Amino acid sequence: MSCYQWEFSSVTASGEAMLERLQAILEDNLVLPGDRRKFMLAVSEAFNNALIHGNELNPKKTIRVQLCINEDDLSADIIDQGQEGLKKIQSPRETDLLSEGGRGVRLMIYSADDVKFEQIENGGLKVTVQLVRKSIAKIT
Repeated sequence: MSCYQWEFSSVTASGEAMLERLQAILEDNLVLPGDRRKFMLAVSEAFNNALIHGNELNPKKTIRVQLCINEDDLSADIIDQGQEGLKKIQSPRETDLLSEGGRGVRLMIYSADDVKFEQIENGGLKVTVQLVRKSIAKIT
């Protein structure tokens, strides 16, 4: 199993930096394009929620991403420093499917095989996203 960990400040540019690192590692670990797209969508939504709703774009707060990859599955923990994130998840606001915001949790659940939300000791929210790999690319 290969594991990686990064920490990002809560600024909008961090989202792109995180996705670039994630994509490179998924490619290096021969994750097939379909699995890669689904996993990246779920992790991106969790990261953006941490950035906007958890840390409220406060550059003094960070988002930690922990990624583990093995031949069977992909797993990522996205951890913010916000407050009452679990409460926000458990009582979502009504949104229109075509609206600009409010669909992140649904997209995570749709894209991943498992999504878990956990309040951590300091009040932040930990989102765990897991995807079972459909198949593994073979180097020939």
